[in-house]
Amino acid sequence: MSPARKLPSRCCPGPTAKVSGLAFLFLLLVGAHARLLAQSGISTEGPFTVFRTGTNEPLLTLSLPFDAPPTNSPSMLRFDFGFASAEPDASDTFFDSFSVTLQRNDQSATALLLTADRTGVQWAPANPGGLELQPTDIQHADSAFPYLNPALALKFAYSISFALPMALAGGPLTLFLDLFDNLNASSSLAYVQGLRLESVVPGVKLHSAGIVSGPYSEEPGAVHDETTRTFTLNKPAGIRFFRVFTDKPTRILSIRGVGPQLVIRYQFEVPGQLALLTSSAVTGPFAADTNAVWDLINQTLTLPKPPTNWFFRIAGDRSTRIVGIRAVASQVVVEYRLVLTTLESAATVTGPYTEETGAVLDEADRAFMMNKPTVSRFYRLSSDVSSRLKPPRAIANQLVWEYEFNP
Repeated sequence: MSPARKLPSRCCPGPTAKVSGLAFLFLLLVGAHARLLAQSGISTEGPFTVFRTGTNEPLLTLSLPFDAPPTNSPSMLRFDFGFASAEPDASDTFFDSFSVTLQRNDQSATALLLTADRTGVQWAPANPGGLELQPTDIQHADSAFPYLNPALALKFAYSISFALPMALAGGPLTLFLDLFDNLNASSSLAYVQGLRLESVVPGVKLHSAGIVSGPYSEEPGAVHDETTRTFTLNKPAGIRFFRVFTDKPTRILSIRGVGPQLVIRYQFEVPGQLALLTSSAVTGPFAADTNAVWDLINQTLTLPKPPTNWFFRIAGDRSTRIVGIRAVASQVVVEYRLVLTTLESAATVTGPYTEETGAVLDEADRAFMMNKPTVSRFYRLSSDVSSRLKPPRAIANQLVWEYEFNP
């Protein structure tokens, strides 16, 4: 790592850092949406919040407030981040760097989770006056770096999980994201996405059934890895359908064979924004029904029964399909499911095909982004609904695969 750089004081007890001449740019997360102010250096690009050097400001800071985590159950901070730089290696240099700090709003506890620069990531670096963390407290797994402009040669990305210690529970928190720019001519950037504070769900179970409609029962031999969010079990003798059973919305991302076993990877769904659209004619026009009540867990939208026939659509930042419409007393319940779409590849056109785990999905733009392969590969789209891949586009050292759903 480059020589240690002291961050602005987060008002911890003990030694503080004084950094003269630094500009502080604060941006506020309101509710579930980050409203980025019109400032150069920080931007929202699809699901990513991106920090870039080159604004003549030594420090850009984004502060994100979180509600008080519960004290009666463990909480987990999760997010994805990446760092890239064109800086050359040099000794005794303060490189451009990116740091993540979590602090109670009463300033009684501060956790410095990581600092990244061109040499890599320092997990849980020394934080005088703050919480003493161990590098193993910051669980991390490699992830694919998305296409971001400029395309920089040196880059790395991780998915992060941090179990909050008791010192950070019971009070509102603020997460600080700091990009330090040493103001040289070389570009650097960092990004974050998927920031959320989750209650750790005990008893996540894998259920299976012989037919898709069930009944489902628990797979007692499945081994659960909470960190990687996978279940591993012996391959069944016949056809089985799987689902993850818990009190939070989940989605199975992939099921793949590894020798005699199956590895099932899932994720907790981050609530998006869905709206139920209604019309008295199949051709529209459709308008959002403000009386619809959204049940995220059961994946339903409920509204008062209309006096005449109505047609429904669901709009939002997630791909969905309506799977059922039923009347319950004086109400109508519209059931939906999230559309699972994955990119698969193979060495030959006949397969076998496996999921491209490094491909990053942008559901809003219906596109996958991935690094260019070093050898010839054949690609196909796997989806719950009829769909097709468009020809790929090359952008720097990455491929962009756009897709569309067939009517």
